[in-house]
Amino acid sequence: MEGNKTPLTPSHVFIAFDATKDHTEREFRITINNVKVRGDILHAGDTLVMLGVLHRVTHPMGYQSKPSPESLGTSITSLRAMEEEISKKVDAYVNLLQLSAEDCEEQGVNIEVKVTAGIPIKNVVVKEVITSKAAWVLLDRQLDRHLRRDLKLYLKQIPCKVALVQDSLNIEVVRNHNISETDVLEHKQFYSLSKPVHLSNSQFSENVDQSEASLRRYSMSMSYLDNSKTVLSTPLSTLKPEEHNFSSDFGSSSKLEKSDSFTKGENKLSNASNIIQKQHRYAFRKKFSGSPLLCVACGLRTELYVQDSKTFTYSEIQQATDDFSMKNLLGEGGYGHVYKGKLKDGQFIAAKVRKQESSQGFAEFNSEVSVLSFARHKNIVMLLGYCCKENLNILVYEYICNKSLYWHLFENTENVLDWHQRRAIAIGTAKGLRFLHEECRGGPIIHRDMRPGNILLTHDLVPMLGDFGLARWKIDDDILQTKVLGTLGYLAPEYAENGFVSVRTDVYAFGIVLLQLITGRKVINSESDGQNLSLRQWAVPLIEKLALHELIDPRIGESYDTYQLYLMAKAANLCVQENPEMRPSMPEVLRLLEGETDHFHNLKAKFVPHYTKR
Repeated sequence: MEGNKTPLTPSHVFIAFDATKDHTEREFRITINNVKVRGDILHAGDTLVMLGVLHRVTHPMGYQSKPSPESLGTSITSLRAMEEEISKKVDAYVNLLQLSAEDCEEQGVNIEVKVTAGIPIKNVVVKEVITSKAAWVLLDRQLDRHLRRDLKLYLKQIPCKVALVQDSLNIEVVRNHNISETDVLEHKQFYSLSKPVHLSNSQFSENVDQSEASLRRYSMSMSYLDNSKTVLSTPLSTLKPEEHNFSSDFGSSSKLEKSDSFTKGENKLSNASNIIQKQHRYAFRKKFSGSPLLCVACGLRTELYVQDSKTFTYSEIQQATDDFSMKNLLGEGGYGHVYKGKLKDGQFIAAKVRKQESSQGFAEFNSEVSVLSFARHKNIVMLLGYCCKENLNILVYEYICNKSLYWHLFENTENVLDWHQRRAIAIGTAKGLRFLHEECRGGPIIHRDMRPGNILLTHDLVPMLGDFGLARWKIDDDILQTKVLGTLGYLAPEYAENGFVSVRTDVYAFGIVLLQLITGRKVINSESDGQNLSLRQWAVPLIEKLALHELIDPRIGESYDTYQLYLMAKAANLCVQENPEMRPSMPEVLRLLEGETDHFHNLKAKFVPHYTKR
């Protein structure tokens, strides 16, 4: 298991949906995000093809018709009307997918829109998947009203892996392997147009898109007419030589040969285009969406581009929280109360009000302001500002909409986190800790209270580290010794016993969180014999025996990836070593969680020799 994994080759992943129905940007973003979160469908280098199947089109006379020569006829007018309808659909979907494309770019995934007019729906999907040699196809449950009944027929004719997009937009894998033998497909002719989703609305990109699309439409119109045995008024022989290079099969095109001088010139133009796209991206995003989305599912937005924390007046916070109304109370801790609020500009906030009798409150207030002023990361809750009024101190955070990881693991009995969601939460949390330890300005930041209750989630299950009241700067290599604060069960031995703090203190706590994600157990569990056994005492022997089936949360069932579970268990075991020198750094943990097994061999060589007999 610890050998090298063969690198994945770029492939096509299709999401097939009904193009005759209306779709929203939010619907697409939630679906794509749910695919990304799984981690086993989309990979870097892949192309995500949003395939819209148009099984009804508007006839030139105004009524709805099937997109076939028998129903539409073979006149140029009918074909142009269908061509125009498909083109409008493609452009509309491209606009709806702009932000999704920007999100996918971070993962190295491109998005392409493809609309195909034809019937039956099943034949359209199967033909597109086979032609593109797709690795996966995800069928929207709304794609075909007979999908549930005909699913077995789809599976017999689709050679690649198959999943369903449920009504809730969650992803359900139906078959996670390819098949070599499929039923023979009835030959049908379809009309198709595809277009990549660019990340910029620059004029250059629009011109390129329009040029490519028009060539493709022309060649496909010829293909359609050819197959229906009609004759174009313009003979094929009159086409320019370069137009012959475009394939009529589903709008795909072959690259034209270029001379050396043309290639160099094109490269310069391409580089200039990339610079323009980068310059316009922020302006484009702001123009079309206002403040950036924090949570796709509920539409919550936040000011991600705040450079410095601002000072709020007491009246601003009082008004935002409806005078600190009990209906807006989110929680209460040793520091004080936390209230939900809404500022005049629409920004939702979480206002943390220090208790006047809290002895630790003022120190925590100063700590969070100083630390979070430097912590700007997508997996860290952002401090928007603060308020000081006499002996009253208030911290103002962005509001995170979907409670904490603790609630989802131990209190939410209706919707249990599946394996892919847990793995995504682990990786996102690791990225936040890596930023604090390695990438933050001013030196490493030690959180000191890493636990599920301080990992907040959006509805997209993006994890965000919060509660930096115990956080400390580590500005030099000297050993930092402090008063022992934190939560029992997550405290590293050297910290609990002697108060010694380092970044490895957080690594230990993160290892416990990994064990909780794997097992679904609290840090202390009462055994049948009445003894209280710590999670670490129970889990580590099972990991060392590789008894992973005994380790995994039984609520997950058999839906987990064995290799991913193995990697997470290995990472957890390394993190919770008693000797802090034997624990990996957060970048090393992250690489292991993401499956970079080459690096794991280095970890093994680095840490195993450190074992010594006492």
